[in-house]
Amino acid sequence: MTDATPAISIKNLTKVFRTPTVRKHFVTAVTNLSLEVASGQIYGLIGPNGSGKSTTMKVLLGLLKPTSGSAAIFGRDSSRVDSRNDVGFLPENPYFYKHLTGAETLAFYGKLCGLQGAVLRERIAEMLALVDLEHARDRRLGGYSKGMLQRIGLAQALIHHPRLVVLDEPTGRLR
Repeated sequence: MTDATPAISIKNLTKVFRTPTVRKHFVTAVTNLSLEVASGQIYGLIGPNGSGKSTTMKVLLGLLKPTSGSAAIFGRDSSRVDSRNDVGFLPENPYFYKHLTGAETLAFYGKLCGLQGAVLRERIAEMLALVDLEHARDRRLGGYSKGMLQRIGLAQALIHHPRLVVLDEPTGRLR
């Protein structure tokens, strides 16, 4: 892998869904999409609701299998679990355990990513400061506002120093 390896490479991606209510009825969410995003580049998928943005991200992250075509992260097929080691992800509707505090939530995600001990404690403090939630580190998420939940979501996506950050509708809950 060299610096010239794109962070994201999508080639001829098509995703077709079978509708659950009508037999033999299909909906095409993405048609023959190809794109590359260089390492270090900021890239946004913009389009109306239903245009395939979230589907594209889910295929890229290995959450959906493409009907045809391929997706890779830093040169590794995105269907492989190890392709996501360098990825931080904030889904459109993240789920958090409401009984955990902000600090406990970041500790949970940090441990999932292999962080531990002093490194994890330092990273939790850094992330809480970054998203301006130091004052709420010991408050349960059930008492967080929608904006605070969005910020803790961003912190969890960044906790392990990912090389690639994927944000699906990052401001959607901030209305």
